[in-house]
Amino acid sequence: MSQIEWGALAEQAVATPAQCFKMPDGLGFPEAAAMGLVYQTAYFALVERGQYTKGQTVLIGGAAGGVGLAAVQIAKGLGAKVLACVRNELEAEAVRESGADHVIDLSQGDFKECIREQVFSVTDGKGADVVLDPLGGDFFAGALRATAWCGRLVVIGFAAGNIPTLKINYLLLKNIGVCGLQWSDYRDRTPEKVRDAQEELFRLWREGAVKPRVMRLFDFESAAEALDLVRQGKVQGKAVVSIGRGVDA
Repeated sequence: MSQIEWGALAEQAVATPAQCFKMPDGLGFPEAAAMGLVYQTAYFALVERGQYTKGQTVLIGGAAGGVGLAAVQIAKGLGAKVLACVRNELEAEAVRESGADHVIDLSQGDFKECIREQVFSVTDGKGADVVLDPLGGDFFAGALRATAWCGRLVVIGFAAGNIPTLKINYLLLKNIGVCGLQWSDYRDRTPEKVRDAQEELFRLWREGAVKPRVMRLFDFESAAEALDLVRQGKVQGKAVVSIGRGVDA
C-alpha cells in the first residue's frame, strides 16, 4: 500500500520506500486504497494535533466523508465518545454503522446555535474535548461554540468552500486551542511518525474498529465519474478506482 502525491491513477507509479506500507494479511486492495490518506489525516488530526486522550468527547464535522468517517472509526476505536455531524439520514446511517454515539444534524439551519445546542444536550452542557473540522465555512464558528473548556479544535480543510476567520477573545475565555493539520508535512519531515501511525491504523483494522468504507468500486474507464462524485460531495467514505482488474462499474 502506498501514499502517492501525484500519478496514482495509472497502471504504473513510482513511490519511495517511506511512502510504502506492507498490507496485513486479509486486507483487500480496494479496502487498502480506501484506507490511505484519509485515515492518516484523521489519525494525526485526532492524536497528534488534537491531543486526544482515552474517554474524551470528539466532535467530527463532515463525518460521512472520507476523513470524517475515518475519524469516527479511529476515535471510537481509541475509546472516545463520538459526535458525528451529518446533513441527512443517509449520512447518519453511515456514521452510525461506523460507531458514532450521537448524530449532530446540520440540516437545521443556524450552525452557531444548532451545533452547540445538540452537542451540549448529549454532553451535559460540557461540550466536545476535541473538534475535527474538515469543512470550514459557518461550521467552524458553530463547532467552536460547542468546544469544551480547554478543548482543542483542529482545522483540516475547507470543504464547505469558505475559509473562516476567528475572534481570538473566545479562545481566551474558554482556554480553547485552535491548530491546523497538513499531513504531507509529517510525511516529508517525520516519516517515522507516519509509519508508526500506519501500524496503529493496521492494529485498529485487525481489531475491527477501522473498516474502510468503499462506497463504490469503479473501473478505470469510469474514473472521471468517480472524481465528479467527489467534486459534488456525494461520496460517503471513499470512491475507489481499480486499474485493469475487470471491475464491473
